[in-house]
Amino acid sequence: MEQICPVSEVFLRGAHNLENVLAATACSLWTGIAPEPLRRAIALFRGVEHRIEWVRDLQGVAYYNDSKGTNVASTIKALESFSEPVILIAGGRGKGQDFTSLGAAARGRVRRAVLIGEDREKIMRGLGDTAPCVFATSMEEAVGMARAVARPGDVVLLSPACASFDMFENFEHRGAAFKAAVLAFRDA
Repeated sequence: MEQICPVSEVFLRGAHNLENVLAATACSLWTGIAPEPLRRAIALFRGVEHRIEWVRDLQGVAYYNDSKGTNVASTIKALESFSEPVILIAGGRGKGQDFTSLGAAARGRVRRAVLIGEDREKIMRGLGDTAPCVFATSMEEAVGMARAVARPGDVVLLSPACASFDMFENFEHRGAAFKAAVLAFRDA
């Protein structure tokens, strides 16, 4: 089978997204779509809003919106998508989840956690001693706290592991609030 495109042309982060690209490519080839249009589509696709969505780079720090990460498993996949140190913004309504596995996934990846929402204390307990945790009362405050501790080479990742309904209308509203706060920062 011929190569469609190198992995370096896939913009999406994470092994799970690469698996999705491979599955979509296999289905497309099976239905008769030619390799070159597939390669172009893969190279141009920038992902879906609120799903490990790159927002901007600022002073060497990359900001990502994964507001659709509404459960622990999704947030773990998001964390596994980065080799860089992560400042994690998480929290909301936990839906009765156990956050212990999030603590295991955060070890060695999360440098600081900024926690919001009604289940922030449960998340802090789940994270254990993996990273220092601070609480914020709004998305704007959470993003500001994350920026204050971020260093060049870090990633600030909103991946809540929770539903949004305690503070926001839905995950889109939460993601839009994150992006607005990030985009409000001046370059200096």
